[in-house]
Amino acid sequence: MKVLAFSGSLRTGSWNEQLLAIAVKGLLARGVEVDAWNFKAANIPVYDPDTSDANPPAAMVDFKARVRGATGLLIACPEYNYSYPGALKNLIDFASRPPEQNPFKGRVSAQLGATNGPGGTLQAQVMLRHVLSALGCHTLPGAFTVSRVSEALDAQGLKDERQKKNLDGFLDRFVDELKLRSR
Repeated sequence: MKVLAFSGSLRTGSWNEQLLAIAVKGLLARGVEVDAWNFKAANIPVYDPDTSDANPPAAMVDFKARVRGATGLLIACPEYNYSYPGALKNLIDFASRPPEQNPFKGRVSAQLGATNGPGGTLQAQVMLRHVLSALGCHTLPGAFTVSRVSEALDAQGLKDERQKKNLDGFLDRFVDELKLRSR
């Protein structure tokens, strides 16, 4: 089992990157191979069907190969205006083109997110799940979200024992689904 893990946030040191790093450690501890991909470093351009389909940038070719090589996707998704970031939408749209080469089909996807507000990125998670499902991903029900993240995280990770336990349960469900789908 191999998981491609990435954050939909482009902000260096974002809460979502921090939460993703905690989850990646949890997957590694469960014996899952993880390919941690840096969205910001890839510098993916805006998808333009007039030019992008015929001559995709090397970073997009690499990303699509990583998706194809993974059993599952772990996506840390921030929330902007009750949705997920436009850069993440661009990445997904670009990678899914042309449709007959959609690398998302059959992958298991799991989502997490962190925000300093009270909503825990729940609106973004619903919208992202909708898109991933339309692309043929087996989307793990629910998401692991953290509200008021500046109070919930420190340099050692999640402070609250209940949140740690909930993350463990979420990762266990993800690994179970990966096992089921990789048979």
